[in-house]
Amino acid sequence: MTQTEVAGPVVASPRRHGGWKGSARRAALASLVLLAAVWAWAHLQSHSVDLHGTALKPLPAPTLPGLTDTQGKAFSWAHERGRAVLVFFGYTHCPDVCPLTLAALAQSLRQLGPLRQRVRVVFVTLDPARDTAPVLRTYLGSFMPDAIGLRATLPEVTASARQWHITWRRVDTGGGQYWIDHTAAVTLVGPNGRWLARYGYGQLTNPDWLADDLRAVLERG
Repeated sequence: MTQTEVAGPVVASPRRHGGWKGSARRAALASLVLLAAVWAWAHLQSHSVDLHGTALKPLPAPTLPGLTDTQGKAFSWAHERGRAVLVFFGYTHCPDVCPLTLAALAQSLRQLGPLRQRVRVVFVTLDPARDTAPVLRTYLGSFMPDAIGLRATLPEVTASARQWHITWRRVDTGGGQYWIDHTAAVTLVGPNGRWLARYGYGQLTNPDWLADDLRAVLERG
């Protein structure tokens, strides 16, 4: 048997997955995927903001069905897009935390300069029986003339408070008088209509904190 017969015929190796061209395409695709992942991470990092308030899951802000402003118009989030909105549930007969909170908000907003026009304060009354539209207008006007006061029937207010994780109860003091024990928290809704953070009164005592948060949120867009 000759050497040629022992070696047998020379057979070319089959190309695997398209040879070097296929490998090059796969490498290029992998590089693109990696670059896209890096870009997405950097994009998210550049749009994340550390806030002084307690961060919330960025869920769409609950609607406020049935609530109307002091002019009798229904509230709509569509009208507030592009603004940072601070939502606070309280009542005008509140002896302490409500006026202190509104005063703190006003102090922070005064620091914003031109950005102030892109911030809205929404006050939802937990006491619609006493907080009529004229009462709300006068009360809020003493803090921030452009604040929106909202009211509705007691069942509608109760349903909205539950959606915003506000707990409250009426405490009767005799002689037809009462006060309301309620969650004293301000919720920040971003320009895109989603929850961002929640502020207890202790987080509002330094006006710089909220002012800094609002600047960061608005400048981020």
